[in-house]
Amino acid sequence: MPLALRTGSVMAFAAMAPPVGRWMSPEELARLAALRARSRAEQFAAGRWLARRLLSVTFGGDASEWSLSAAQDAPPLATHAGGAVGTPVFLSIAHSGDHLACAVSDLPVGIDIEEMQPRKHLDTLIEATTTEAERAALPELLADSEDAARLTAFFQLWTLKEAWIKCHGGNLFQTMIGHVVEAVPAPLAQANGLTWRREGAVLALAASAPVDGLDLSGATGWRLRAQETVD
Repeated sequence: MPLALRTGSVMAFAAMAPPVGRWMSPEELARLAALRARSRAEQFAAGRWLARRLLSVTFGGDASEWSLSAAQDAPPLATHAGGAVGTPVFLSIAHSGDHLACAVSDLPVGIDIEEMQPRKHLDTLIEATTTEAERAALPELLADSEDAARLTAFFQLWTLKEAWIKCHGGNLFQTMIGHVVEAVPAPLAQANGLTWRREGAVLALAASAPVDGLDLSGATGWRLRAQETVD
């Protein structure tokens, strides 16, 4: 399956994007106008422009010919103005601070990125959002300290589950607290989830099929399984 992933800087993509009136839909422009914080508006515009650039490179057409839906609580859907792409196109956009990421595919895909900032009550958060199998596979989660290894393990699982939600749908709170999905390390050849470290952040991708066609340099493979399938 065509699957493409790109990361970058919010500020860089916000600066390189043409004036939004030339390429955003009326719905997107309305949503952008409702964002009061400048940083949030820059994230929105940068993500939408990166998505169009990646769609153009992966599926064809000019970036400005792609249209993205702007539903408030749903992943954006992509359509080509000329109808040149006849198959469904799925995409996912994520940002955290100045970190920006986008993935596009002809099958459902989800992506998340989070800056690795210390979390209050990390013990309680880990207990609430991880399963016994995950803690057994990642014993660093049970360390007494809040060192880099423990934070990395926590954010790997957190971003993987957020990416899974974006790929398959669901509620963040119910998924995390209800253990709807479980993530365990897996060989890259069998993975339907991947994580990378990105300059103080963790990036995760979840796909609806085994991941291939990507540069897997530095990637960690994971197998994401819906809770009802876990033995």
